Amino acid sequence: MYKVEIGKSILDVKKGDITKETTDAIVNLNNKTLDQDYGISKDILTAAGNSVREECIRLGKQPHSNFVVTGAGNLRCKKIIHLIDAVNKDKIVAEVKEVLKACDQHNIQSITIPAIGTGNANIGAKTSLELIMTGIEEYALGTATSCISQIHIIAYKENIYQEYIKAFEIRISGNQKYNLYLKLYGKDVTLIKGDITDQDTECIVNLTNQSLNQNCGVSAAILSAAGSGVKDECNKLAPITADQMVLTSGGNMKCKKILHLIGPTNSKAMVPALEKILEECVKHSIKTMALPAIGTGMAAMDPSDSISGIIGGLIQHFEKVTHTSLTKICIIAFTDKVYQEFSQAFKTKSFEIQESEPYSENNIEAIFRNPPTWTDMGTDEYKIIELSNSSTEFKDIEKKFLESAQSYKCKVIKIERVQNVKLWRSFSVRKLFVDSRYPNERNCKLLFHGTSIETVTDILYNGFNRSYSGKNATVYGRGTYFALNASYSCGDTYSVPDKDGNKHMILAAVITGKWRMGESHYIDAPPTEEDPKTHCDCVVDDVSNPTVFVIFCDDGAYPKYSITFKRC
Repeated sequence: MYKVEIGKSILDVKKGDITKETTDAIVNLNNKTLDQDYGISKDILTAAGNSVREECIRLGKQPHSNFVVTGAGNLRCKKIIHLIDAVNKDKIVAEVKEVLKACDQHNIQSITIPAIGTGNANIGAKTSLELIMTGIEEYALGTATSCISQIHIIAYKENIYQEYIKAFEIRISGNQKYNLYLKLYGKDVTLIKGDITDQDTECIVNLTNQSLNQNCGVSAAILSAAGSGVKDECNKLAPITADQMVLTSGGNMKCKKILHLIGPTNSKAMVPALEKILEECVKHSIKTMALPAIGTGMAAMDPSDSISGIIGGLIQHFEKVTHTSLTKICIIAFTDKVYQEFSQAFKTKSFEIQESEPYSENNIEAIFRNPPTWTDMGTDEYKIIELSNSSTEFKDIEKKFLESAQSYKCKVIKIERVQNVKLWRSFSVRKLFVDSRYPNERNCKLLFHGTSIETVTDILYNGFNRSYSGKNATVYGRGTYFALNASYSCGDTYSVPDKDGNKHMILAAVITGKWRMGESHYIDAPPTEEDPKTHCDCVVDDVSNPTVFVIFCDDGAYPKYSITFKRC
């Protein structure tokens, strides 16, 4: 599930057990004597242990307000905020605000709130979620300074969670109080509907012309808001070439600096342009920056190409640059149309990135849930879903495939999403193990695997099988081969044409973890250089800049999408 930013806090809805949460505090729904022995209160007090029960008995006999803060006993959080008699839907908004006020009073920076009212109070899930979010909105937007950085709303029951998700989607859709948010390599990336000239980041990006005096679109708005001083700076620095970037002051705007450059004119130039922008920011030790909706103005790019390029550039940069000054990147969409299209792509990319990020102890339960991009499985364990060619999901995968096919001219016939519960869980358990070993690394990549019509169905149902090794290549070892670029597998050797001339490619999530250079005699991954008792997770064709990855563990890859295509 993606997250949103409201005020200075990051908010999300999740499914799980509140007694397992590691936020600074959790909310308990208790009675006036603090000894409620049913529902969520019973679960929390039982898990917390005798010390918390005794503290509650003592405090319950004393005069208190609508909430009481206690220790957490055996729980993994630090505090429990006991909300008193939260059963009246007319009071939930005020009670949520009281909880958040208590957080600020006690310097609690992260809080988990349960599904208030959905138990014995019989308040509908939709109403419950709306009331909780109203309380959060009113407090977050009405409080000038707050220490709260994370707010989780948690539902234990699947049906409540699903209703919460629907209500959450409706609540934030087109609501400018919320900014879509994702965490990328430890950096905050936020999608904001607004005006870039009003951003208070350290730096904003201006896409301009050679003379630094573009008098239309976003660039004209930036120069107008910045004032004559910045215009004078630009006149002195002009002209610039397509490869140049120049930095000026922010003038009359809230930002301190403006980075001026000639913007990319097509989607293929997006990722390299983003990388250069980020490199320039790092060069000048810039911590926070705001980007416009690059390419959606005079360049007339499709908004989905623009946002894919922006996020692709961010990913490529942060994969290469581990030490960087940047901590926050804001993507600013000015028009409703661009914001809506950016939002859809942002949500899709958000899950793909979360899937690649390391699992932590706090989200272990995620490996037992199906990805939110899947359609409902019901009681089925296996489904193949053909994507609509008009969907953002289809367009993103098609674009990734065609761009990495490079010199091969291909036409995508269809793309199918693979929903295989057994394989997904096996893969997720393996990923959890690798992430626990290398918690600060990005241990998973999306890679291509060419195959034949005879083999593709078996892979989608039973998973990858290294017993097939040697069928096409063993130069780096007798394992299962994956490529960073589709071009490696587009040839007839790997993606064998069927009787209709169709070829087959799988886009897989592959656990790459720690690697070493491959050798043809390897039948298993070699030990790591750091520890001879620990084996690598894969071998590669080039340790510094790998494009081919070979795994020796069948659970180390999950076939996410099956791509059927033809050579043109």
